Amino acid sequence: MAKSRKPTAPADKELRTYYDKTSLLAEGGDVRPVKMSCPKPRRLIALRLDEAILEGIKRHAARKGLNYSTLMRMWLTERLRRERP
Repeated sequence: MAKSRKPTAPADKELRTYYDKTSLLAEGGDVRPVKMSCPKPRRLIALRLDEAILEGIKRHAARKGLNYSTLMRMWLTERLRRERP
């Protein structure tokens, strides 16, 4: 297996100098506008649950590697999609 060569400091400096002086637009590449979108703001709600239910949700979320509130949002979103006509 070939060992990868670590870039040297002069090469790094040369690259920085090149990109500091060169416009991406001047290179003639395919540069297109990008649509930026921001997620819609979420509304905070309070939800009262029995302690046992909340602990069960937290355990289930931990097994999936998720935060419990993320898992609850996913479940609610999935159910809403199923319920829509």
